[in-house]
Amino acid sequence: MIEHKKTTNDKAFLIGVHRPGSAREDARTSLDELSGLVSAVRMSEVGRAVLTIKTEHPRYLVGSGRALEMATEAKEAGADFIVFDEELSPSQQRNWDKVSGITTIDRHEIIIDIFARRARSHEAIAQVELARMEYSLPRLTNQWTHLSRQRGGARGTRGEGETQLELDRRQVLRRIARVKRDLEKLAERRETLRRRRTRVPLTTAAVVGYTNAGKSSFIERLTGADIFVANQLFATLDPTTKILELPDLPSILLTDTVGFVRKLPHGLIEAFKSTLEEAVQAQFLIHVVDASNPDMLHQFEVTRRVLAELGAQQPTIVVLNKRDLVAELPVIPATFGEAIPFSCTTGYGLDEVLDRIQQIVRTLFESETYHFPATRHDLAALVHRNGEVMEESFTDDEIRIHARLDEQTRARLEKYRAPRVS
Repeated sequence: MIEHKKTTNDKAFLIGVHRPGSAREDARTSLDELSGLVSAVRMSEVGRAVLTIKTEHPRYLVGSGRALEMATEAKEAGADFIVFDEELSPSQQRNWDKVSGITTIDRHEIIIDIFARRARSHEAIAQVELARMEYSLPRLTNQWTHLSRQRGGARGTRGEGETQLELDRRQVLRRIARVKRDLEKLAERRETLRRRRTRVPLTTAAVVGYTNAGKSSFIERLTGADIFVANQLFATLDPTTKILELPDLPSILLTDTVGFVRKLPHGLIEAFKSTLEEAVQAQFLIHVVDASNPDMLHQFEVTRRVLAELGAQQPTIVVLNKRDLVAELPVIPATFGEAIPFSCTTGYGLDEVLDRIQQIVRTLFESETYHFPATRHDLAALVHRNGEVMEESFTDDEIRIHARLDEQTRARLEKYRAPRVS
């Protein structure tokens, strides 16, 4: 498996790509983000260039003359790595290695590397390993991989005429199949836990957003829970769920999710699909946006696009986080809806966020009237525990309650529901 070793002293020369029809400023902004990604793997930027490509060249992506010019510039800058903001084909990577004498990688490898550094749980580690192997498979060259050393007797199994490269590929494919099986089992376990959780009738909300937008800090501010918070890209890879208590409504579950980034490798989206399903399964979303980031609008659209691809179309609250870091908010487009300025540091906007959450929760709970036998105080207690009681009265024969209840509790108490008046 290909894995380029990086040290804290490594220097990176960044190359961005601008194509006709797109704004050159977008390429520069994307390169700024790549610089942040490179910093996250403890490499330092020593130079950059944005190349305009009218026609893609199969050998270097750009013309050979331009490639040689960039290779010389990277050498003069003392770069240990050339990092492309585009995904290069395996042959293009090899050609850049040869023409420059410098190891050439792309944005996708950097992102996978960051994920590998952040992964903590068994599932996250397996997901990253799968993404790395699927990325590496077409990039294998004639060299021994660490996988061949891990499998005992591998040399003896080599058939006549079988090359080392073929053996390496077979080993990686076997490992990919094994990790996929492990992830399927973990996904089944996650689904079992989710089903158990749904037996407790709590509303669920997923907190989504671009990486480093402040999602974990947002949950911590709302719930008072002590969760891992770091000012770094992809600090959260494993979903974290906390309880948010509401004044006049049942508590809800807030789930932190992995952050998004532009040009997120498809392999990582696929690998983390079970984790991202937390957003799809939630009853509503809270989209946290970094209002202090100059690229806020694009980051918002990237997150929305990925969520749409996953099928997440629930009601959404948009929160403009880090309000304390900007003197004035930019003009917000209509796609943001009624976005709420917010600060995890000062608590600015906290009451408005809680009010909006309660509004959405109330719309998820239908208002019904129930008639229980006078002796069934357990059912009355269930309504108080799982819903919002709006009116309650007692007679010698019955307990009458008008309340908002979640779907599961409504189904359980259907036989006691008063007929709806048409």
